Amino acid sequence: MNGADGSVLNGDQIASGFDTRLNNKATHASGAMNFSDASVMSQLTPDMVAKMFPGAPRANIEKYLPLVRKALSERDLTDKAMVLMALATVRVETFTFAPISEAPSPLNTQPPGPPFNKYDRRADLGNHGPPDGARFKGRGFIQLTGRKNYDYYGDLLGYDLIGNPELANTPQPAARILAAYLKENEDTIRSALVAGDLAGARKTVNGGGNGLSAFTSAFMLGNKLISGYDSELALLKGPSTRREVKKVNAVSISTPASKAEKSRAKKRDDDKDENVIAKKKDKNDDKDENLIAKKKDDDKDGKTREKKKDKDDDKGGNDREETKEPEVKTKKKGFFLFRVIRAISQ
Repeated sequence: MNGADGSVLNGDQIASGFDTRLNNKATHASGAMNFSDASVMSQLTPDMVAKMFPGAPRANIEKYLPLVRKALSERDLTDKAMVLMALATVRVETFTFAPISEAPSPLNTQPPGPPFNKYDRRADLGNHGPPDGARFKGRGFIQLTGRKNYDYYGDLLGYDLIGNPELANTPQPAARILAAYLKENEDTIRSALVAGDLAGARKTVNGGGNGLSAFTSAFMLGNKLISGYDSELALLKGPSTRREVKKVNAVSISTPASKAEKSRAKKRDDDKDENVIAKKKDKNDDKDENLIAKKKDDDKDGKTREKKKDKDDDKGGNDREETKEPEVKTKKKGFFLFRVIRAISQ
């Protein structure tokens, strides 16, 4: 079997030089673990893990736990949140705490066809057709699935997973694939955990809600078993302590995190901003239209008042003329009377 360092498990023996020569693409420059991380890892014992995996043979936990611990340490995934994420994921994908191969089921097989025929032409898995479905079925601690993922993580870790897919099911590569996948999707996972969204964290490994109940129960039990550092996961205690964070779209084990995913997420944010701007513009336009309409109403009222005033003025003028006419007649009558009296007096 080929690996980046050749240190894979043969039978019950771990070859020397275990995980000391990582592929350059996989190396993460990290310093020594801080005190809290080291303390979390020190609590990750077979006794503790056995409580999270009640159905797993004790021998499996003692045999494979050192590999999982080492792989998580290589990727700086040693804090409480990410350790619990790793263990709860393994609890769902392989409850025996051992790397296993996916079994045929209605989810991956359509009778009367061959096993895993539903995977054969899955574009999201990168499969090219039969027999890719069976060749790149789920394997390992995290159930790596599909040609695309075998190629990606094989290249990342230095394993020929395309030429030798079964390598993904051997203990050390399986542990390193688990840690590498969680590291690749660390931002998405942490964002979900900070929001108390265990379903969102689970979706980074499995695109649906498959195994969510087992994942949640294992995660919460582990949270109780690892003492201290409650502040790291305080937001999981209940709705009253949860706070809103920016939503991050989860990716599945069938679709590794990529620049395309980030680009689509950015486009969705840009579209949202454009919608806000459009709504604001519509609101301003409505406001302007209301002002224009109000101005028209005011102008109409002004013209109505003006017409009414003109009408009143006309009426007032007629009244005044009617009042003057009797005065004129009275004046004429008095004038003639004065002339008569004057004539008599003469």
